[in-house]
Amino acid sequence: MVIEQPMSSITWLTPRFIVANRVPPFAIDLAFRIASAAILSRTGRYRFLFAGIGARQLAMTLRHIRGLHAWPSAWVRTAHHYLSAAAEHRRHGAWREAISCQRAAALCYHFAQLFVIDDILRRRALYREAARLFRAVAPLLTPPAEPIAVPWRGFNLPGYLRLPQQPSPRSQPFPLVVFLNGSSTAKEETVHWAQPFLARGIAVLALDTPGSGEAWDQLPAAPGQEDLADALLCFAEGHPALSADRVAVLGLSLRGAYAVQLGAHQPALAAVLAVTPPFLPRPYLKLLHPLVRHDVAFSLGIPPTMLEQLVDRLALSDIAPRLRQPLFVVGAGNDLVVPPAEAVRLYRAAGGPKRLLYLERANHVAFTHLEQWTTVAAEWLADRFALHL
Repeated sequence: MVIEQPMSSITWLTPRFIVANRVPPFAIDLAFRIASAAILSRTGRYRFLFAGIGARQLAMTLRHIRGLHAWPSAWVRTAHHYLSAAAEHRRHGAWREAISCQRAAALCYHFAQLFVIDDILRRRALYREAARLFRAVAPLLTPPAEPIAVPWRGFNLPGYLRLPQQPSPRSQPFPLVVFLNGSSTAKEETVHWAQPFLARGIAVLALDTPGSGEAWDQLPAAPGQEDLADALLCFAEGHPALSADRVAVLGLSLRGAYAVQLGAHQPALAAVLAVTPPFLPRPYLKLLHPLVRHDVAFSLGIPPTMLEQLVDRLALSDIAPRLRQPLFVVGAGNDLVVPPAEAVRLYRAAGGPKRLLYLERANHVAFTHLEQWTTVAAEWLADRFALHL
């Protein structure tokens, strides 16, 4: 069910949210040991399927996961299967299939590190292999994913830029939407979400924000990083194929709140899109699952016990009313990470033109509805940019 307007009946904390966040990690580990990760629901599998992991390969991977400790090794094993298939395809000149297999192998390494909690070196090694494998095939995608760097505060934030394939160069310069990672996503995953935007003449920059992807090794995420908006506009101004006066930001989860902060800081941004963002997280911070708290703390470069000290600086209650750009908010009724009503709260508080897409059956980041919300968001953004293709 899709709700285009906020509903007063949407409760702040659902019983399912509370129960799901009270399941301790040892219980998840025990369930995996007894039945394997094959107990993962269809909802939980969709993120991996959308990323290009075949249904058979995913089922095999999950069956090999007997406990949380086995998560990374099972995904690495699947990555090796994909790399072997890629080599075989290359030997037979099947280049498109080889590219697809190596890209899937890269994503397997990315997914392998999601549940590595206590070994940062291993987690980073797994992700770096994902980045290395993806980098080799990025220029061969259709359209190509061009590796770029956005200079900011003396650092170079890495990303992939994809330009629409248009029959005439007169369609340039292109408007741009910048994807800002959630705490568990990276540019190698989100760049795959570009197609609906590209089809409508909008360039996509999948960026590793501070505390994510390859940028994690440079600096953590932190409050007070709103000046990244200035760097994004400078990047667009310096790129001949991009229109610096038509730049939007699209943030996922915690970076959905960050996108709102960027928009309030920099009025020259043309639009803001926030997907299942937190709005006022202090009241439910202690209710969040330990794995979620660990993931957020990892992106911030702090121990989970320090989240309490930063949580108020993540709130949007004072910032959202100052937002004047058009705002597109995606809410998810089955969100077990951010209470579903948080998206509605942001929508109500925002000061400018706004639209809420509330997907009643979607999970966090609406992974279950990726094709749906990216298509609607791309259409909305094309209207903002006055693109009529």
